[in-house]
Amino acid sequence: MHADLVKLLDLQSKDAAVTDVDRRLRELQAEFAVLDRAMQRAREALEAARRAAADGARRRDELEAKVESYRVLQDRRVLRLESVRNPKDASTLMAELDLARSVMAKEETDWVRKAEAVTELEAKVTEEETTVAAIDQEQVPERARLDERRRGLEAERATVVGDRETTAERIDKSLRTRYDRLRGSRAQDVVVPLVGGTCGACHTSIPLNRRSQIRSGAILDGCEGCGAILYPSDGAGSA
Repeated sequence: MHADLVKLLDLQSKDAAVTDVDRRLRELQAEFAVLDRAMQRAREALEAARRAAADGARRRDELEAKVESYRVLQDRRVLRLESVRNPKDASTLMAELDLARSVMAKEETDWVRKAEAVTELEAKVTEEETTVAAIDQEQVPERARLDERRRGLEAERATVVGDRETTAERIDKSLRTRYDRLRGSRAQDVVVPLVGGTCGACHTSIPLNRRSQIRSGAILDGCEGCGAILYPSDGAGSA
């Protein structure tokens, strides 16, 4: 086998180790995301409850101010009635008082309903706050466990990346550039076995004379179909 192939295969195995750690880190991040979504849903429910309570309180206060303005007007009518001497004017003012009293009664009834609704909405806020606090507390041990795993994986990644870079530095720069370029454009391995007379990645047929040179280690060659760097598979022979 060509000497550079040995180095490339070693580098590829180190890249596979980095890829594996990255995969496990993504899986771990997905577990964090599950916890985050649960907390986000709870917080959104809390914010919705707070908005509803604030909106209800605003409408209750607006109605309370309206009722109070009616009450002030009603008090003024009562004062006017006390000073009216003309029976006709008194009768008209009494009619106004009765009508205003009816309107006020309706508005006060509406105010009571809105005040009761606000009390229920505020209770809902308290309930959602309790839920958020409970979820937060429940997630503490799980997040601690995930954090510990993440620290371990990050340390492992630092080690395998360092190992990978040490291996890469031992490879000729132009060959390493070729390898890195291929690796960036392929989902499969860059260095693949020559299986029978074909590329182990895309199964493109390799000419007989090139197969012999690859198996003997005379050349470092790539597949014309996919660009993968080829190496002789076990048991392929030396010629």
